[in-house]
Amino acid sequence: MASIIESIASSFGPDIIGKLAPALGADSSAVSKGLGALAPLLLNGMSSMAGTPAGAESLLKTLPQGGGGMLSSVLSSFMGGGSTALGGGGILTSLLGPGINAVGASISRAVGFNVTPLLSLVAPAALGAVAKMVKDKGLNAGNIGPALAQEKQAYFDNPANAENVSLVRAAVSAGDKAATTIHGYGADWSRVQAAPAAALMMVATSDLSGPVGSIKEVQAATKALAGAAHQADPASLLAAAFGSGIDTDMLKQVRELAPTKDKLLDIVKAGAAAVAAKSPAEAASYKATILAVAKATAEASKEGGFLGIGGTLVSKDEQAALDQLSAALA
Repeated sequence: MASIIESIASSFGPDIIGKLAPALGADSSAVSKGLGALAPLLLNGMSSMAGTPAGAESLLKTLPQGGGGMLSSVLSSFMGGGSTALGGGGILTSLLGPGINAVGASISRAVGFNVTPLLSLVAPAALGAVAKMVKDKGLNAGNIGPALAQEKQAYFDNPANAENVSLVRAAVSAGDKAATTIHGYGADWSRVQAAPAAALMMVATSDLSGPVGSIKEVQAATKALAGAAHQADPASLLAAAFGSGIDTDMLKQVRELAPTKDKLLDIVKAGAAAVAAKSPAEAASYKATILAVAKATAEASKEGGFLGIGGTLVSKDEQAALDQLSAALA
């Protein structure tokens, strides 16, 4: 019977990796390296989760019914441009902890591309592999923990897996440090995380770009934010807060909290103030990241013109929004 790691690997053959690589902005060898780290990372998370009775019950409820996987539908969604997220507060956070962004940033830095989308693809393959194991071995809440622990130990003890195990341990360590940081911020953490999305919306709503332009703006802002997080130290505030970039949940939350431009600016100020008070050494990099997101948003799509001809890269209203943000963060 194939191990969980082998089952996950079999879900991502050369053809699939070849199709994923350009969508992830990486070459096939980098994607393979990312898969090599993410599979044992998730096995480690599932083993830890199943180490308590409540966690074992929760994991079993999460598994796809019938021992099957969810990978095909998630892959189709990803290749079609849809969302692959399993929920920021859902199973991935349960498996990897509140420091999940730093976990992803740690591995992204090691393999050279943003692994967050790939993580959301590997997760259903991992859950499907465990579901098959549960079905084949007749496991339940009482014995799934030891079964997963045995698989994990066998993988981690194999010298051939030393490089992947090292990446997993570094990522878990970064996640633990991030969790401590997040806990220290308390209620202020949501403001710290929301500030870049608020900056994006300030610039984007100052001069509406239409559906295509709006998509470009969000993509540019997400790329700028995730890029800053992945270049930062995996244990840094930036990695802990922004390793996953800007997602739809974050934008929705900001829209609800800040219906006006003044309220958006208040969120940015509140986030910067919290970082200045609790992580002063990272205040400058935090502010620079917010401004980079705003600038990327402004430059993502030309305003005015016709059918892509003419127009202004940064409009007068967008520049005014940028100036407001710069002044607020000075």
